Amino acid sequence: MHKSSEEMLLCTKCITDKRFAKWIRENGQRGQCDFDATHGNRGSVVTVKAFALCVDEFFREHYQLGEDEPYAVEDSDNIHYRQRGSSLLEILADELCSDGEAVVEAIIENLPDVSHHEIAQGADRFYDDTACYESIADVQARERADQEEYWYEHRFVYQWEDFCQKVQYERRFFKTKELLDKLFGKPTEYEGGPINPVYVLKAGQKIFRARIFDDGFTQEVLRRNPESELGAPPRDRAQAGRMNVEYIPAFYGAFSEYTAVAEIRPGIGEEVAIGEFVLQRDVKVFDFTVFSRAPHDKWNEVYAHTRYDFIKQMEDEIGRRVLPYKKQRQYISTQIVAEYVKEYFGCDAVIYRSSMIRDRSAENRNIVFLPRAEGFVGGDTAVLKYERYNVKEVMDVTYELARFPF
Repeated sequence: MHKSSEEMLLCTKCITDKRFAKWIRENGQRGQCDFDATHGNRGSVVTVKAFALCVDEFFREHYQLGEDEPYAVEDSDNIHYRQRGSSLLEILADELCSDGEAVVEAIIENLPDVSHHEIAQGADRFYDDTACYESIADVQARERADQEEYWYEHRFVYQWEDFCQKVQYERRFFKTKELLDKLFGKPTEYEGGPINPVYVLKAGQKIFRARIFDDGFTQEVLRRNPESELGAPPRDRAQAGRMNVEYIPAFYGAFSEYTAVAEIRPGIGEEVAIGEFVLQRDVKVFDFTVFSRAPHDKWNEVYAHTRYDFIKQMEDEIGRRVLPYKKQRQYISTQIVAEYVKEYFGCDAVIYRSSMIRDRSAENRNIVFLPRAEGFVGGDTAVLKYERYNVKEVMDVTYELARFPF
């Protein structure tokens, strides 16, 4: 009588892998192999059905359905996808060390899987002759490699987050410089080259600073002393900002009127005074926007800079919008950075992107002139000269909304 595939007997000569051959010897009994008469009847044999249960346990533990991978096709701009891995037949033939295709096919036929009823209820088959499978170990190795690559590509953001965590919640004064040294690298890395984050901003550059009118700041008050009213606050009124601590004033300005107004967030119908100042002398700046604003034909010079990755990643972090109730804590990190670049890079100012203007094609740069004993505006030693002011009314405020990805 002809046996079904599940009843057929296989032996250790059908399956020569040591792990599985051992299982057959330990779980089988002496008998005649049904797949090859020349194997004799003196070795241990087991039914295909019983052995398929053993193979199933092993396979599910070590393999999974292959993930999709993109690939390119010649003469096509479209991205195509294919399943990683090998067929079930190829993998089992290799794992079982079996040359008998009929043996492997019989095992595959008897691998336990979901029933037809379960499939009708929406369950998916695990075993599929048309599918590819790959080693779980290979998948995990690939994921680790992807994570390592992702970490490397974003390593400065992670270092910055670590720095922020430490100075905001753990310590503020000890070993802080060491953390920033690792993040910023050596000042010598910023010397030379046509495009560099540390450079001299030439005298004559226009800087704008805006202020909203209110009960204490009227047009009459402004007319009496516009230079003082639109400049940095005096020490006794200086509040903590992104780049300065309380009672140590800094001059916050912008490279355009629009950015200066956006930074103070006026409402529709409010009037604002916009002061125009001019740089009186050359100043050394640390510019976190320099690479993103570089001309396209200079990309090779930009990418070649040793601190390219650092500056590109820190551009968003330094200019990130801080919610009002978080300012006291989150400004700690950037305040320390301001002192650091002033002390160890000899910079007079820091340039960063406005968090209020996302359009990178717009002039969205802010500049903060770091604290100095001589003051910011006025005499011969000041860095800025007051020119004029304009009064304007806010006619419209535009919001661009994005959907959450869920």
